Amino acid sequence: MSKASDKMDLSPQARKLIDQHTRAIETQGDEIAKKLTSAGTVIAASCSILNLRARYMGAAGEHFSVQEYEGLQIVDALDERLLRAMKAVLAGYVERARKKPDAKALELLHGKLAPGPKEMPQYPVGYMVHFMLFSAIQAFEPLAEDGHGFETPALEIAMVHHLLAILDKYVVTREKPVTRHFSDVAREYSVVMRLKCTCGAEKFDVKLQALCQSSAGEPYDRLDLQCKECGTQRSITFDLPHFKDMYQI
Repeated sequence: MSKASDKMDLSPQARKLIDQHTRAIETQGDEIAKKLTSAGTVIAASCSILNLRARYMGAAGEHFSVQEYEGLQIVDALDERLLRAMKAVLAGYVERARKKPDAKALELLHGKLAPGPKEMPQYPVGYMVHFMLFSAIQAFEPLAEDGHGFETPALEIAMVHHLLAILDKYVVTREKPVTRHFSDVAREYSVVMRLKCTCGAEKFDVKLQALCQSSAGEPYDRLDLQCKECGTQRSITFDLPHFKDMYQI
């Protein structure tokens, strides 16, 4: 593990944005959870929660580019908080309602609303999961109108379980030892894919990935990048808070 002291931390302004919008997400989730009366209202509530992303994307964009390192760190942190809040709302309703989905209705949704949980990457990143959930909800409305031999309430119950399965798979990668670490590493490369160079290009090559250690002994990754268009070089860093988990199995 190489030693380094050039670790980049988020600015106070960035941390403040994360804290503010985390509270807003949690408050919205708590309020929504109180008003759920049916599977249909859960699906509508899920759409409302997913739409919160536009708020913090806009807020991040006012102060930081959402195609730059700090802006992407803010959005990714809030994506995870939003998805966890949504999982809590759906799981809470499922536990209270105790309505099992029709197996054939669930199978229909898994086939018609792909990509589903089985098609997700091994270590999905928050924005990918958000897109999958939003796409599934958009595709569900015309499917429910057609019915495919099922009553709407049966399809709605199956849909809640379908969405929860997607959220469960994502959250599992963020909670278990080892998978937390590899999930963080997967996100590093997703950040590189979304970074924009000052020349306007969105194409960086990773020239070197180095495991480093801060003066406090905390591990972090440093990625040395080079723009494919203009050749500009830069380095970005990522905390690895779960690196030591790999040795606790």
